[in-house]
Amino acid sequence: MSQNLHELVVRLTVEEDWKTLKAVRLESLLDSPDVFSATYATAEKYSESQWRDRASHKTQYQYILAIEGTRAVGIIGGTQNSALEFNVVAMWVKSEFRGCGIADLLISAIKELAISKGHYRIVLSVSPHNLRAVSFYSKHCFVFIPEWESLALSTGEKNQKMECFLSPLSNAKRVDINN
Repeated sequence: MSQNLHELVVRLTVEEDWKTLKAVRLESLLDSPDVFSATYATAEKYSESQWRDRASHKTQYQYILAIEGTRAVGIIGGTQNSALEFNVVAMWVKSEFRGCGIADLLISAIKELAISKGHYRIVLSVSPHNLRAVSFYSKHCFVFIPEWESLALSTGEKNQKMECFLSPLSNAKRVDINN
């Protein structure tokens, strides 16, 4: 389905976005429960205060939303993991907006965020069997490395880690994540 995205904004969340962040994150977990290590059952129990903290970056997570008009149609998050790597999490686009370039904008924005925080390598975990996701991440210079996520997904399979090396000068198209 082709969408007119003239009102699309891609930006970091702020505390006032907590309800929007909660809604889109829960929707993503309902829509694609087998691709995230987080679960709907866990996320739905977060308090208003926890969602506010997530939206305002008071936790380890930072989220970027793709907002079309007044509704969030995509999300991506980033966090520094225990190995001090910038880890991409929560990548998702509403089904009717897939294939419109929103995922490209989100991944570009998270790369810019990582660079702004001093990271020049980012990682993520994905099922090697999720061919659409693997193809997308490969298009954005991610490659598989021989590391597997220890937490098994609900399907029982494990995700494999992919990495991407960033260069602050390599992105011809810059995305303003502060819009």
